[in-house]
Order: sequence, then structure tokens, then C-alpha cells
Amino acid sequence: MLARYYRIVPQPDSARIEHGVIDVLKNVSRRPIDPTRESELVADLGFDSLQVLEVVSELEDRFSVTIPTDDLPSARTVGDVVDQVAKLVGEQSVG
Repeated sequence: MLARYYRIVPQPDSARIEHGVIDVLKNVSRRPIDPTRESELVADLGFDSLQVLEVVSELEDRFSVTIPTDDLPSARTVGDVVDQVAKLVGEQSVG
């Protein structure tokens, strides 16, 4: 009989992360916004490249992670950002 061992990896609290990302987006925006996971940062929320860098900086501070600048172009929607931050937070808690 083979014994199976599974490493239990704690999953980050995705609701907390999503709320934190949306809070950062609202703080950085120069106008009132109501972001959803499907909202595109540039097209729907009106962020420019400087604001995107501000968002990254605030997210790094809030969640104590480092967001690789190479990953920025792939994060088009709020959901993309939430998923990326959740992945980084999860990797940090394992390592």
C-alpha cells in the first residue's frame, strides 16, 4: 500500500486581497471609480502609466510583495491584478 503525503499550502484570503486591491485603485484614481474584477485599468478606469506604477507601489507596500515589472503588461483587468497579488502572497507564505 502506498502512503500518499500531500503538502497543504495555505491559500491567501482572496476576498481580503480583492478588497485591498480595489481600495488601492480607488485611492490612486483621480476621480470616483467603482471597479469590478472585469474592469480594465486603462479603458474602464482611466489609469495612465504613472497611475499604474503608483498602484504597483501601493500594492507592494500593502501586501509586502514585489511585483515584477515584466508582469505589468499582462495585468489588464482588476481581476488580473487580484490574481497576481494573490499568487505573490501565496508564494510568500510558502517560502
